[in-house]
Amino acid sequence: MRDPAAPRSLSRAVYAAIRAEILAGRYAPGSKLSPRAIATQYKVSLSVVREALTRLTEQDLVVAEPQLGFSVVDLDIADVRDISRLRILIEGAGLREAIEHADVEYEARVVASHHRLSRTTYLTGEAGETVTEDWARAHAEYHSALLSACPSPRLRDLAASLRETAELYRRWSGSFSTDQAPRDVPAEHRGLMEAALDHDAARAAVLLTEHINKTASLLEFYVEHHPVQPGADAAG
Repeated sequence: MRDPAAPRSLSRAVYAAIRAEILAGRYAPGSKLSPRAIATQYKVSLSVVREALTRLTEQDLVVAEPQLGFSVVDLDIADVRDISRLRILIEGAGLREAIEHADVEYEARVVASHHRLSRTTYLTGEAGETVTEDWARAHAEYHSALLSACPSPRLRDLAASLRETAELYRRWSGSFSTDQAPRDVPAEHRGLMEAALDHDAARAAVLLTEHINKTASLLEFYVEHHPVQPGADAAG
């Protein structure tokens, strides 16, 4: 008897595989995704692929347009700049308030989350270009810990929402090769921790601004040197 759960299990597996490819930048931003090519690649039916792609559209990783089909979400530099500006305003305010209300419990959370982040593998893949899921979780927890003493739950929630919105862009900034000087991500995070432990809110806000803007600048450089041609197919 055929297992009725098998198609759904296949769809989840294909969804996870395509999502990983998009986050790693192996499918170029804005490029077309061919359900038939993907079905052939993973040896599954077209219906399984379409279900997986539809789920990815719900997460804003894939765009579906009538007559045009599916494509990877575009790398919109105007959107990157806008999100970065809002993150600097909101997360910066939350970080300042957190440091102003810091106590020993706050310091312990920041140190513990930074330790976990620093001990978690950052990039993987054949060329070391894919941000690992474990690191992504540890990174989110670290930035959450930095704001954890902020007395405003709404401010903390808004900062977390903006970070989540920027997650794809952040991952792309770590996955794309830009031929620029290597980014010292651990040093950036260590500097934020040290400023928080020193109760230096002004320095922490400056470092956070630089941290966020570095992601934007890397993506701007990538777009400038790797323009996506409209209608170009994604590499399989």
